[in-house]
Amino acid sequence: MTQENENKKEEETTTAAAPESPIKENKNNWLKRIIYGVIVIIIVVAGVQIAIADKYQAQVQVIAGEKKVGVNPTTEMLDFGDLSADTSATRTVTLKAGGMDTFVHITKVGAIGDLIKVSDNNFTLKSGNEKKVEFAMYMPTSAPVGKWYKGNVIIFKIPKVW
Repeated sequence: MTQENENKKEEETTTAAAPESPIKENKNNWLKRIIYGVIVIIIVVAGVQIAIADKYQAQVQVIAGEKKVGVNPTTEMLDFGDLSADTSATRTVTLKAGGMDTFVHITKVGAIGDLIKVSDNNFTLKSGNEKKVEFAMYMPTSAPVGKWYKGNVIIFKIPKVW
């Protein structure tokens, strides 16, 4: 039995994998650090863009009647007021570029998002210029009276460095 035990020990030592060289381990660690660093930078840039984006609450209420419109004149939100079926309203937001060219992207979220049409989206605003963007709301004939449609419009202004 001692001969068998010795043979088994020899087999175990010859079949065991050689440890990785310190150079290869060091390369793997640097590669992981670079990948994690890039991921962190992407998350930080995305977070900053979300934090500094212009955010507008948007809302509209469906009212009874024919071709009736009740508008609330506010600049803090995209309030389309009260609209009866088969009626529309428009709100305008003025965008200004700062010291460099700016890429503008507009996102609509919430129940009202499908009802709003944006006059221009995904465009570049030249340094120092301004542009008026129209948000048109059309209330479909199938909208139930008394229903509120709410959501948000988010305007991302990304400095153009490319």
